[in-house]
Amino acid sequence: MSVRLVEFDYILKNSTGEILDSSKEAGGDPMRYVEGAGQIIPGLESRMKGLKKGDKKEIEVPSIEAYGPREDKLVIQVPLEQFPPNQKVAVGLEVEMEVAEGYFHSFTVTKLGTTHATLDGNHELSGEDLYFSVEVKEAREATVDEIAESEEEMDEEHDHGHVHGKNCDH
Repeated sequence: MSVRLVEFDYILKNSTGEILDSSKEAGGDPMRYVEGAGQIIPGLESRMKGLKKGDKKEIEVPSIEAYGPREDKLVIQVPLEQFPPNQKVAVGLEVEMEVAEGYFHSFTVTKLGTTHATLDGNHELSGEDLYFSVEVKEAREATVDEIAESEEEMDEEHDHGHVHGKNCDH
């Protein structure tokens, strides 16, 4: 069986129906991925398997097949003096920290005290069941170049020690 390239528009909602993301925001392009390359969350990819151009589907992805459960061990306190002196530390700041030899992880400052900052390394959608409305715009055999490009993307992500999250332009 051949490897497919799939392009789709989507609207992503949480369990309360709040729209979290959409490929159509500000005239955005459809999301595209090569099947089996790990470019989108596993639960969404598995539920889109076999969809054809023009197909529309409502898809529920449980958190375990999306960004996983929230992990308390990924919320840490860091002394402010550990930040570079020229770094303006503020809530919302994203930082990469080495958590093991050669392995970096993204954290977001969620709270700022007088001596410490609270950093959260959980993905913002961890612990959330996700609800997608998808419309397939293209589904065809991927070219050799598209497959190679998807493999290069994944190699780069593994070299940096982290995996990109939603919308992966990111």
